[in-house]
Amino acid sequence: MLINGLDLQIVDEGDGDVPLFLVHGYTGGVSDWDDVAPELAKTRRVIRYSHRGHALSANTGDPKSYTFDALVNDLVSVVNHFGFEQIDLLGHSMGGIVSMRYVLDNPSKVRSLVLMDTGAAPAGSLPLDLINALAERGRTEGMHVVADVMAPFIGALQERLSPERREELARRNNEKMPNMDPDAFAEFARELNVYPSVVDKLKTITCPTTVIVGENDAGLRDASELMAREILGAELVVIADAGHSPQEDRPDEWLRVIEKHLAKT
Repeated sequence: MLINGLDLQIVDEGDGDVPLFLVHGYTGGVSDWDDVAPELAKTRRVIRYSHRGHALSANTGDPKSYTFDALVNDLVSVVNHFGFEQIDLLGHSMGGIVSMRYVLDNPSKVRSLVLMDTGAAPAGSLPLDLINALAERGRTEGMHVVADVMAPFIGALQERLSPERREELARRNNEKMPNMDPDAFAEFARELNVYPSVVDKLKTITCPTTVIVGENDAGLRDASELMAREILGAELVVIADAGHSPQEDRPDEWLRVIEKHLAKT
């Protein structure tokens, strides 16, 4: 689908007047939701898309186009393309930052909000020297090489999962990473280190909000607690035995939490 001059990979499933938008994180794509979106779509409309420069969405050819401002504008344009008056919005990691900014700019558009394994201010410092070196290898050798380099580190984070599950998640990563723009890989890492805090604006979010974090996502536990404190009436849910992607680590429990959240709307 052509959005802001770019062909974005969009998956539209189910029926309903108020769709649930699933907004993925850094290096992700629509396949991040493969375990849960079809189940959610049995009772509602679910829309998921891959960010510019990710998975099967178009690469821009311009490093300066890979900014959080551009990602927020893409979300605005996708919602407007469909003509929705309201949406339920779920943002994961980098997608959570995009979602927070969207609801702060468009409060009447968001019926409810889920923020998952994300932060309202930079929660750590990504190793940009390493990431830039990997991006350069991606430019010269292909991003499949980057996927191969990252695989052992990702696998170590998934060691509690079954071998079959780890194999499936590795397959998904090996399908989406080779298509990622090396410039997107580098520029969005930089953005994650320096994006402006919105902590002081969180009190203005008034829609029903659930903050989800994996028990083992140590780097974002404090950030999640902060968001839950600052957003009026927000509920914090820590998903046991889950890491940075609870929808992949514990899909059944994740679905239970999301259904409970959506029942509030």
